[in-house]
Amino acid sequence: MKIWEAIIYAVFGGAAGLLPISFGGHSAILNGVFNLSSLSEGGGYYVRAAICLGVMAAIVLSFSAETLSFGRELLLITGLKRRRRGQRTDAVLRRSILLGFFALVPMLCSLFFTAAAERISSLLIIALLFAINGLFVFLCSRRRTGKKTEKTVLLSDTLLIGLARMVSVFPGLSSVGSSIAVAQARGLSTRYALRLTYLLTLCYEAAAFLFYLIRGIAFGSFSAGLLLPMLVAMLVSGIVGYLAIQYFRYLLNRGKLVVFAYYCFDAAAIALVLSLINL
Repeated sequence: MKIWEAIIYAVFGGAAGLLPISFGGHSAILNGVFNLSSLSEGGGYYVRAAICLGVMAAIVLSFSAETLSFGRELLLITGLKRRRRGQRTDAVLRRSILLGFFALVPMLCSLFFTAAAERISSLLIIALLFAINGLFVFLCSRRRTGKKTEKTVLLSDTLLIGLARMVSVFPGLSSVGSSIAVAQARGLSTRYALRLTYLLTLCYEAAAFLFYLIRGIAFGSFSAGLLLPMLVAMLVSGIVGYLAIQYFRYLLNRGKLVVFAYYCFDAAAIALVLSLINL
């Protein structure tokens, strides 16, 4: 893969992967229309894994305090770290982590059919999925902010978020968009929905990094020439991803998510036109 191709994928991976506009849909259009090297064959697996690292870095930098607290409590729960004498248990955080586990399980199950989802190349299908994603985001933007937090969120809430994210592996659908849409529909507060969405994304990207790395070792081809594209992809996706999170936070706090709905409708129209041209 050439460096300029890695940069293009990294820009869309950092932006579309952390905004409710579907990285899978964008990469399918880029690959099909502009004939870029695929991320699901050869050295593309390694570049895709590097983008995962960049996205993870963007989330950690954006939610450093939450990530640190989450990691510390997770180590205590698993027994990998001992609680110091006099150190109190954060019951609210522990409850949030345990409930989040039920969202994480179905979400990670999506990795089993990620390869099949990546083979969807029909721009007509991708246009339809973009439109569905836009509709979800539009309906989400019309709802009032809920009041559920870590203390009052229910198991059914987190489970539905995980199931929505599992389906969102298909190109044109967005895991971030589905998370926010379900969170808003279930009455989660804006602040908690945002934090939960990106912490789940962090966990998913960590698993996806290993997934693409293993696929690269098993089915891809690695060469020294891939090191620079991988490094560039990681840096670019990290920088763009960080800016994307700040932009998303800004719009979410001001109730302007409808911007992303219109974007998805536009992307659906473009994919539809391109599919008709290619007939």
